[in-house]
Amino acid sequence: MELCLVRHAIAVERGTRGFEDDSLRPLTPDGARRFRAAGRGLVTLVTPQVIMTSPLLRARQTAEILMDVYGLAKLHFSDALASGDHAALLRDVVELEARSVMLVGHEPHMSGLLSYLLAGDETAVSSTFKKGSAALVSCQDEPAAGECWLEWLVQPAALRALGGR
Repeated sequence: MELCLVRHAIAVERGTRGFEDDSLRPLTPDGARRFRAAGRGLVTLVTPQVIMTSPLLRARQTAEILMDVYGLAKLHFSDALASGDHAALLRDVVELEARSVMLVGHEPHMSGLLSYLLAGDETAVSSTFKKGSAALVSCQDEPAAGECWLEWLVQPAALRALGGR
């Protein structure tokens, strides 16, 4: 099984006037534009069957860009992508019955999830997930803590370059 972990694109900064509710912070226009270019690069690396996202607006908007880029019709939601509950997230992923799933979420949960999948401990592996970056993790069967391996971790500038900017 493949899991592609994606951090949401550049959003309105926390604490910005008019966006006091963190769950409603949207992507910036430049963040959406840049991530669309990154998404075109991501297409050259992985082909998900399903996209699952955090319900927070900035992650949903990032996932919607990916749905458009990949031509997928249905978006799946998991509160665990917003809360960092990795065990619950893996249960949600297994219920999808897909071999390739893209997960769109937030920091520090994405780097914690990567570490959890690779080492069984969310603090054991250090990684940098810039906004709009992605990592591909493979698992022999169903994903489980410490039972997966890293295929790649690509930052957004490299994804944009792959997509032809």
